[in-house]
Amino acid sequence: MNFKSALAVTLSAGMLATGFVGAAAPAFAQVKAHRAPAIQVITTNVVTGKMDHKKGWPKFTTAMFHAKAGETVKLVIHSYDDGSAPVLASFTKVKGTFGNAEFVNGKKMTAFKAADVAHTMTIMAGNQQINVVVPVRSAKEKFVTVTAEFKFAKAGKYNWQCEAACGSGKSGWMGAMMTNGWMRGTWNVAK
Repeated sequence: MNFKSALAVTLSAGMLATGFVGAAAPAFAQVKAHRAPAIQVITTNVVTGKMDHKKGWPKFTTAMFHAKAGETVKLVIHSYDDGSAPVLASFTKVKGTFGNAEFVNGKKMTAFKAADVAHTMTIMAGNQQINVVVPVRSAKEKFVTVTAEFKFAKAGKYNWQCEAACGSGKSGWMGAMMTNGWMRGTWNVAK
C-alpha cells in the first residue's frame, strides 16, 4: 500500500468514527469556548483628616461602588491612616470574603488585634455580612494595601459602614462616621 492509499484509508476511518460519512468534513474542529469567571477589580483609598484638610474626618475616596451579583469582586484598599480606632472584637475578624481571609501587603490575614485596626468596610447584604479589616499603617510604610475577594449573592442596594469609631466627637461616631461618602456608603449590585 502506498502513501496515498494509506492516507485515504485513515481519513475514511476517521470520517466513519466521527459521523462525517456522506458529508463534507469541516475545515476546522469546533471548540466550545468556556467563559472565564468575571472578576471586578474595585480600588479605593483611605485618606486621613490631615490629608483631606478636615480634622477628624478620615475618608474612603470612593464610597459608592458598583458590582454585579454572582461575580467575584476583588476589592483593593490603599490606606494612608496610621491611627487605630476603638472597635468591637467581632469586627476584628475578616468575614464573608473567600476563605474568610484578606491579604495585607500580600500576607494572608483572618483576624487582627483591636489595637491594630484603623477602619473596616462592613457590608450588610441581606443575611450575608462582609467585613474587610483595614489595619493601621506602620511608620515605615507610605500606605498599607488590603485585598479581599467576595461575591454578592443577589442584586440590590447594600449599605456599608466603617465599624471602627474613627470619626469626631467623644465617642468617635460623629462626623465622618455619620456621613455618606466618608466612612459609610453604598454598594449598588446589578443582576
